Amino acid sequence: MTDPTSRPETEVEAAWTRVWRTLLIRGIILVLVVAALGMGIGWLVSGSTGLLGGAVGGGLAAVFIIVTLVIMYLGRNMGLTTIAGLLGVGFLFKAFIFMIVIWRIKDATWLDGTVAFFTIVVAVLSTSIVEALTVVKGRVPYVDPDAG
Repeated sequence: MTDPTSRPETEVEAAWTRVWRTLLIRGIILVLVVAALGMGIGWLVSGSTGLLGGAVGGGLAAVFIIVTLVIMYLGRNMGLTTIAGLLGVGFLFKAFIFMIVIWRIKDATWLDGTVAFFTIVVAVLSTSIVEALTVVKGRVPYVDPDAG
């Protein structure tokens, strides 16, 4: 039985759902690529400590994508301006996470700090690029005539 209070999804909501799914797929691919390359190059450069440094960078890439996905999921029905504001706050939150992680691992002996740093920088830049391109190319209408 269907819920009598439910309404059909509007064109704008459907567009945001497509953007969210696209970001989810691209994010998974990005995290796998960053982690695999970071860990592989780290292993070649400095053995197991480099492998762990690459793993930290790959994990941070996953955290960054998840933060954006959660923001977009929660804000999908709030309008374009609200989503843009939430994504800006999310960017500041990611910068805060980046600083904390760098501060916490700077003296860690169990990983190669150089590999971790460069993998994290690649994670930050690549997630920002993937997120921006996905949202810009998402083709979400500004006006929703179906909204009630």
